[in-house]
Formats: sequence, C-alpha cells, structure tokens
Amino acid sequence: MMNLNKLKHAVVLAEQANFARAAEKLHISQPALSRSISGLEEELGVRLFDRDQAGAAATAAGRQLVSRARDLLYAAGNLRQEMTQLRDGESGQLAFGAGPFPAASFLPAVLAELARAYPRMHTEVEVSHSDILMEHLIAERLEFFVADTRTINPNKHVSIRHLGRQYGGLYCRREHPLLAKAMLTIADLQTAKFASVHLSDRFLPPLRKALGLAAGQDLPLITTCDNIYVLKHVVMHSDAILLCTRPAVVNELSSGELLELKIDGWQAMYAEIGIVSLERRSLSPLAELVLCKIAGHITTLPNSG
Repeated sequence: MMNLNKLKHAVVLAEQANFARAAEKLHISQPALSRSISGLEEELGVRLFDRDQAGAAATAAGRQLVSRARDLLYAAGNLRQEMTQLRDGESGQLAFGAGPFPAASFLPAVLAELARAYPRMHTEVEVSHSDILMEHLIAERLEFFVADTRTINPNKHVSIRHLGRQYGGLYCRREHPLLAKAMLTIADLQTAKFASVHLSDRFLPPLRKALGLAAGQDLPLITTCDNIYVLKHVVMHSDAILLCTRPAVVNELSSGELLELKIDGWQAMYAEIGIVSLERRSLSPLAELVLCKIAGHITTLPNSG
C-alpha cells in the first residue's frame, strides 16, 4: 500500500537524481531505497524513474506524482505539528461550560493563566446554570462543564468528578441598614430582598425554612441572574442581599465593598463543585490540561472545602 515514506523516497530521489545520494539523505541503504521505489512503481502500475549508470530521472508520471506528493507531505507535516501542539496544549479549540460560582471565583484566573501560557489555544466558555449546561453537554456542544453538582440527578450518560466544596453565606453592601446590629436573627430577614443565581427546585424548601418562610411561599428575590458580577453590582447599589459562595465575593470582602451578615442560627451554605462530562467518552488533551489547571486553582481558594 502506498504510504508517506514511499512518497518521500520518490520526492528525494527526484531531487537528487541519484540513488546513492538520495539514500544518504534519507539515512537508509541504497538497496532499501531501490526496493521502496520499485514497490511504489509496482503498486501504481507505472514507471516513475528511468534508471541508467548516470543516475535516475523522473518520467512524466514520476514528475506528476512527485508534484502531488510534495503537497501531501507538506500537509502531513502540518497535521503532525498540529497534533503535537494539540497534545501539548499549545493550540486548538475547546468548548466547555461553567456554573455561576466557578465562573466568578477560580475560572477567570484559570483562563488568564491559559492565555499567558498557551496563546494559540482558543477556549469558548458558556456560563449558565446546571440544567442548561447538562442539555448542551448531552448534545455534545460542550466537552465538559464545571458547576455545583448537587442539582445533577444520577445519569448513566454522564460522569461526575468531584473537586471540592465552596462555602458561602449572605452578603450586603457596607452601608446596609441590617449592619446596625452586631448579630442578626432569622426574624430580621423577614422584610429583606435577595439577589441570587437560578436555584434548583430541590434547594427551595430548605432555603424557605432557613429564611423562616412558610412552605410553598415565594422567595423574596429581587434579582435572579447567573452572572455573579451583575448580582454583585445590584447588591452594592441597593439593599438587596446576595446569596452566594464566599470565593465568588472574596475580592469584594477584602476591599470592604461587601460584608457578610452574621445571623444567629443560620445554616452554612455550600456548593459541591465538580466536573461533569460524558460517560465512556475520552476527554481531549486540551480538556485534560484545562481540568488540571482548574483542580490546581480550586484547592487554593479561601473557604473552598
């Protein structure tokens, strides 16, 4: 069967016009080169080179083959280089998803590190809640997503790799009226309004209980959005209270723009951060590289588990 090695042998022989010189350049023996060219001619059923004591000259068929072979060898070399770069994470494209809390905590640092280290890599990140991300994963629009996995029902089609836990609480602007009290009670929250990401139905009953609401009572949400940066802006410019994980607001807490409300009897909030991918589907080298970066960043987060 015609292969790239035989084509390369033909190209070099055409360039050198001599079996001995071509064999030396190819780092093979002259008899091996002769067998390769003869085998190619036999396979194609045409004579590619006229041979005499002076050397070897490509025939008309040989010149046409050599011309096409150069293009094939060049394309093969590019493909090999692209695959090497893809394996090493130097280039390529990757589409993955992120839930609101990962997107606002460790993901920006991960993407910045990737941009510095692998400027030829292109990442396409979809930020949404787990239900939407799961739909797009099953449809193979995403290779994986990283999110709070507590909302994901057992599914034979997906695999979950747990990374860690992010704890959170209630956060408000530093001029918020509730901060006048050193320690709040659940009753102090009765008239409060909240800003939050989209919440799964399974989280609503315990959250109602934590806020002292009756079963089935609507949560007092003033803004619902999966973009934490939007929610933070709303909270910093209103009396809304943010339901969020601590790593997603660590910068605002450090600067004093946001403060955590201390509430007597409040149950600690947390998100189980994990990687969700298709079962029995090998991840690409780029995906494994990004997951390695994510794992490294999540372990360094304050109050991450």
